[in-house]
Amino acid sequence: MEAAMAINVHPSHPRARSMRWILLTVVTGSLVFLVPWIGYLSVSLPSERQVDSWDIAWVGFDFALAAGIGMTAWNAWRRRQVFIPWAMITGTLLVCDAWFDIVLDWNSPDLWFAVLSAGIGELPLAALLFYASWRVLRLTIERAWAMTGHTGPAPRLSRIQLGVTTGWQLPGGLAADGSAARAGSDVQGRTGIDAPYGSRNGVAQRVDAEA
Repeated sequence: MEAAMAINVHPSHPRARSMRWILLTVVTGSLVFLVPWIGYLSVSLPSERQVDSWDIAWVGFDFALAAGIGMTAWNAWRRRQVFIPWAMITGTLLVCDAWFDIVLDWNSPDLWFAVLSAGIGELPLAALLFYASWRVLRLTIERAWAMTGHTGPAPRLSRIQLGVTTGWQLPGGLAADGSAARAGSDVQGRTGIDAPYGSRNGVAQRVDAEA
């Protein structure tokens, strides 16, 4: 009998609550600061500027991009879950690479090459990485859903609460920890990932086969 691994982090746990408020404060504060900053830059920045470290900027960025692609490939070959954040990071860097290539070459003879490389290189690869990371995450959720004894479809990623492992209703009306399931905590409601339950079933085997 094989059991799934679960991490029980209750939302009222002091450390979880503290981390949540820190994250919300930093992210929300950054957004509040960034919106007027963009407006300021739009009216204050010059349309052109000469710099002495153009080569260093691009070589450094490409080095970071190469490192991201390398780590993404390494974790994909080894089938590690950390592939997901690395794929997201690398995809974002590829989109940034395409953006700056096109914008900075807009009035230069190299524009055609920037558009071509973005169209057949950076952007398709970024789209592939974004889709692959979403798909792996989705398969992980589906497997956890199946390993808790469910046979129906797993909830959408947007409906799963962050860091919550209680509330996935099991057959018979019990949560995976043996307590009564919350009313309305089903496929349509917001839910978390429960503790292990039961043995591998057909859904878990299907998810493993897709992975």
